[in-house]
Amino acid sequence: MIDPSILRQNPEIIKKLISLGRADSTKVDLDKWLQLDKKRSDLIYEIEKFRSERNQINTNIVSRPSQEIVDQMNKLKIKIQTLEKELDKVVYEWKEILDWIPNIPFEEVPYGTGSEDNVEIKAWDPENGYFTQDKLGKNNHSANYFAKRSYNTSKDFNPRPHWEIGEKLKLFDLESGAKVSGSRFHYITGDGVLLIYGCFDLLWKKLLQEGFSPMIVPLLVKEDALYGSSHFPGDADQVYKLESKNVEDNNALYLVGSSEPSNFAFFKDRVLNLTNPIKIMARTPCFRSEVGSWGRDVRGIKRTHQFDKLEMNMIIEADDNKAREAHEYLLSLNEWLLQQLKIPYRVINMCTGDLGYYAAAKKYDIEFWTPSQNTFTELMSDSITTDYQARRLNIKYKDKDGTLRYAYTLNDTGVTNRILIAIIEHYQRSDGSLLVPDILEDYVGKKVIS
Repeated sequence: MIDPSILRQNPEIIKKLISLGRADSTKVDLDKWLQLDKKRSDLIYEIEKFRSERNQINTNIVSRPSQEIVDQMNKLKIKIQTLEKELDKVVYEWKEILDWIPNIPFEEVPYGTGSEDNVEIKAWDPENGYFTQDKLGKNNHSANYFAKRSYNTSKDFNPRPHWEIGEKLKLFDLESGAKVSGSRFHYITGDGVLLIYGCFDLLWKKLLQEGFSPMIVPLLVKEDALYGSSHFPGDADQVYKLESKNVEDNNALYLVGSSEPSNFAFFKDRVLNLTNPIKIMARTPCFRSEVGSWGRDVRGIKRTHQFDKLEMNMIIEADDNKAREAHEYLLSLNEWLLQQLKIPYRVINMCTGDLGYYAAAKKYDIEFWTPSQNTFTELMSDSITTDYQARRLNIKYKDKDGTLRYAYTLNDTGVTNRILIAIIEHYQRSDGSLLVPDILEDYVGKKVIS
């Protein structure tokens, strides 16, 4: 959650974010929160005053107290209990609003309401390398400079969408997935599996070389883990819940949509040594309901209820500049993989209204060029969440002066099954076959899938 002192000192920043659609205006009444915050403070003061008075009386009692003292103590007890009940009610409402208040964006995050206000900061293709600044801009400016074809075919070839090529080459089976589990489920088969697993393995080995510690994590977590990583309450409708009657100890459990909640919850209530940043990674199946996207991207394997994901996470000291450095470092790992695969892509600095979940203070999306659709497709994301998650999970460290402080966290989507879409888009050939990227030939065992 956000540091409450920020809201007391700069409420106008939050009001501006709400006006831009960063938060749910029906959930965040900031003026009411400020009133509750003052009332909370006043009640705490009153309770402490009466407790102090009670303690003073106790200190002065040296023998059996008189009836007057007993009556006085009982009155104080009733006053304290009454105020505590009132405080509980105020804190509940105070926290209910606080849980919906987003993080403060970094100054370099562009203000805006949607994707049209996102800013391109990089674009790259295997033929030309990085684009010059004049080819970058807002929204889809760089689309004008990407080739309208696969980079491995002749210029007069019109690429076909991934679902046509993928099913024909038996890289995945959409019909069987729907038959077994329903819409937005699929089987990935044969060479499709080898292509995806090869990409996972490439990045996995790279991250091991970079000092990331691997984790095998729970896929079912308690509500605390999702609340702590700030996926609750904002994204609760995206999460599958197991009813408590089917779960040990009758505690409801939730399927993760990323290993991020499990990864960070591992450090809950700990005081860490952050002399060096903590770097962890986990590869897991992930599950999302995709509420709000029904009717969108219904063809192919772009938007599904189940997918694999390699997540990279970092925990660092509470320092904005160090967070920026770590953010760029994570981005460089994303770019490394795409350049190894020779997949053209762009990096966009997400505007305030398009930052996603409330913890994000800055976010990059990495999108690959999709020539069959003449557009971009999101593949990876990379976020700074400052101390927003650490406050909820109570993750602290000691700074150089020995003071306990909340840590900063960062998260990054390393690779998902969508990487197969990118490979199909850019390695298909006019005869319907698919070239295997050079770096994946050892994984797949062939140069061409036909």
